[in-house]
Amino acid sequence: MTVKVTASLDNFELGKKAALDGEIDKARDFLRPIADANPYHPAAFFLCQIESRKGILNNCDKYCLTFLSKHPQHAGMRTISALLHIAKGDLRQAEVELKIALNTNPKHRRALNIHQQVVWLRRQEEARNALEIITAAEASKLTKLKAARRLKKICPADDWDNHELQAKVAYFHNSVNIKQSLKSFEPELIEKAVELGYCTWPKKIQRHVKGKHVLDVGCGFGGYAFGYLCAGAKSYTGIDPAMSLSEKRMRNKRIRQWVEVPRSAQEIASSIEDIELLQTSTHELLGQNTYDVVCLHNVTEHLLDIKNVFSDIAKLLAKNGKLIFLHHNFYGWSGHHMTPHNPSVLDTKNPEHLKFCDWNHISIVEDLPADHYLHTNLNQLRIGEMQKLTEDFFKIKTWELRPSPDSVLKRLTPEIIEKIQGALPDFTTEELETNAVFCIANAR
Repeated sequence: MTVKVTASLDNFELGKKAALDGEIDKARDFLRPIADANPYHPAAFFLCQIESRKGILNNCDKYCLTFLSKHPQHAGMRTISALLHIAKGDLRQAEVELKIALNTNPKHRRALNIHQQVVWLRRQEEARNALEIITAAEASKLTKLKAARRLKKICPADDWDNHELQAKVAYFHNSVNIKQSLKSFEPELIEKAVELGYCTWPKKIQRHVKGKHVLDVGCGFGGYAFGYLCAGAKSYTGIDPAMSLSEKRMRNKRIRQWVEVPRSAQEIASSIEDIELLQTSTHELLGQNTYDVVCLHNVTEHLLDIKNVFSDIAKLLAKNGKLIFLHHNFYGWSGHHMTPHNPSVLDTKNPEHLKFCDWNHISIVEDLPADHYLHTNLNQLRIGEMQKLTEDFFKIKTWELRPSPDSVLKRLTPEIIEKIQGALPDFTTEELETNAVFCIANAR
């Protein structure tokens, strides 16, 4: 008998250590026989602990209730019980379990973490319920307004630009006029903005555009419209001389492909009061309105008449207005929009790839025909030239050089630098390493 007890104790200690070390198979081998023989034994808890941490809850159910019947104040098993209830969709009972756990041990780390998860799930549930009311045809205007005001109080996730539900929460939470936002709410278009990657840039500059009238220069096909409204813009005006107002296609920024969309720019602008989409230029817009913020996202490098455009923008900015742009550096790894876009898709057997990768485009650009994309669509401004031009019209507050990713930087060999500087002595390594420039400037 003594030998069996000693062996059981040894197995428990070995299983406990394996569980704490995250070795699930070893923990099972030692702990499961003990837990099956005696479900009140601590082996049952440590077995459930390792399995629940690995996301396996189905085996915990049979031990949890029995163990807690004898150890009702066990904070660890109460926390696991809460996880079981969350998995079953019973948040109320999960909250009961966590309350018992935290009453026993107010500093129980896992219980505190799971409690935060339950709070988050409650907010998700509340958000879904409010959105169901807002989209219900039979709901009254007052009922919908109350639901929108509830959403205003819910904080969206930090990465709301990647989640449809969270983007809808952000739309109301960041709104400066709930009644107006309710009128302009189009859940399908918010979903499409998230899916195609049009919320990410507005989210990055959210603190500058929230509550502001925004002009988006070079907006393409208007995909950013709802991204800016989700970020809290008071109104959005997108302009682009090349915009097709009737086309129902848009570029998916996540996969770099053109896709079908449910509405054209014209249909969106005509039905949503806070959005204006115009096939026009900055010059044609002069005298019609002024804007709190003018944004250009990877547009400045394409402006062949950029000096005139900046002159127009300076006049379009309201007093204390801001210019915000992200300028893609032509003198980066392969030139803007030239294939390959990054080293992960480089095909060393493809002569077109070899022509432009590894900064080769800098050496050959002068030999390309006048109608080549690099000449007809890119102004080829150096970073210093771009900074000087910006300073001519605005007061620069932020001038941030954003380096290329490590996968690019490790390809910038001393030989490449020497080759470029041999032909163009004033080129700096920093200029070659820079992928983009982020700028915030004030109106003069």
